[in-house]
Amino acid sequence: MTLNNTNITIIRRLLGGKNTRPLRGILSKLSPSDLASLFNHLSGRETNLFVDALIALDNVTTVLLQVPYQKLTPILSSLDKNKLLVILNYSSEDEAAEILSLLHEDYCNELLDLLDPKRSKKLKLILSYPENSAGRIMNTTVFSLPANMKCSEATELLRSYAQEESIYYIYCTSEDANLIGVISLRELVTAPANLKLSDLHSDGIISVGPETKEEEVAQIFEKYNFIAVPVVNEQNKLLGIVTVDEILDVIQDQVTSDIYASAGLQEDDRVYSTATRSIKNRLPWMAFNLILAAYVSSVVSLFEKTMSEVIILATLNNIVAGMGGNTGIQTLTVFTRGIARGDFQFISYSRAVFKEVTVGLINGVVTGVLAAVLVYFWKDSAIVGIIICISMILNSLVATTVGSLVPVLLKKLNFDPAAGSGVIVTMITDSFGFFSFLGIASLGLKHFGHL
Repeated sequence: MTLNNTNITIIRRLLGGKNTRPLRGILSKLSPSDLASLFNHLSGRETNLFVDALIALDNVTTVLLQVPYQKLTPILSSLDKNKLLVILNYSSEDEAAEILSLLHEDYCNELLDLLDPKRSKKLKLILSYPENSAGRIMNTTVFSLPANMKCSEATELLRSYAQEESIYYIYCTSEDANLIGVISLRELVTAPANLKLSDLHSDGIISVGPETKEEEVAQIFEKYNFIAVPVVNEQNKLLGIVTVDEILDVIQDQVTSDIYASAGLQEDDRVYSTATRSIKNRLPWMAFNLILAAYVSSVVSLFEKTMSEVIILATLNNIVAGMGGNTGIQTLTVFTRGIARGDFQFISYSRAVFKEVTVGLINGVVTGVLAAVLVYFWKDSAIVGIIICISMILNSLVATTVGSLVPVLLKKLNFDPAAGSGVIVTMITDSFGFFSFLGIASLGLKHFGHL
């Protein structure tokens, strides 16, 4: 069943009758993403009744976490305390922690104090980990077995547990709950019944700490093709697992963040954001761009006399700056993506910079010669052709050097390499392009008297 205007009208009418059987029948046939989109069509009173219906269907958390955070926060704030406590009690610990993280800190602590002390302690531990870390996205419900258990006993436990939770790997633990090995499902079901897990598990465990950044966890998944990675503390105690489902969300968020950063946007600036928020996010960046554009224009203004004497220069100077800007952005994109994907574990920064500068030099020579030939036949000026050729080669070298060094420098300073790199590289290549082209032209006028 798909959501359409007719269904929305029917659901809103049925919400007036609260948790009726027809309402639950319709809602049970819709996917969580469709149910999440319903919030956009409901009033405040209908929202509360809708949440009651989802609680009755036992899928309220799944649906709520499909709603974008900017939309979810006011929804959660509109729910009464008892309803939130019900949601928190019937959610998994990682889902409950995610919901609590969206609430005001004081309100969050108040709710935690009202929960069962044991559950509250676990949630506080999860919330104590840094945002965007493995500890925040891990599933604390893990299928682990003692290493001294026989394979036949482990198989029986596996059958009963698999009916309630998805199992990716079987983690073997010591008596004090330390992770000591991992077994695949295939290895377990094909092993002799009397064999102990300690004789079967592999010792080379790849794990992460709860404070490991999401991006680093994603790189581990990509490198080893895992579907789950265990999370352990400093004592090697098994805390939870990060699954591939969570990592797919991380990768999607990371790609979105990189795209937004390259355009000077904040990640929370979405189509459903308020105009006030969008203005607040974008205006400082636009003002920064205006300052940089004014700087580039000031470089051009240094050569107004030269341009007034040789008007041909005004029609050609954008070629140098434009080609340099494109070259710089290409190099910047390769380096920024390489940093994000961990490509520099296969090549040193210095070798990568040298390779990009070599590419820039060759491309600059080829495009510079082509531009010189074009200018000669188009404007009938060999001297201007030589000038544009030299300036394009120089600007290409500068563009590739800056395009490779800026993201590396930002990374060293603990800034996001994607944020601001584009505008910095463009500003430098534009200003140097104008300076080199018009500067060389001015020297030509000074020594030859004409171009």
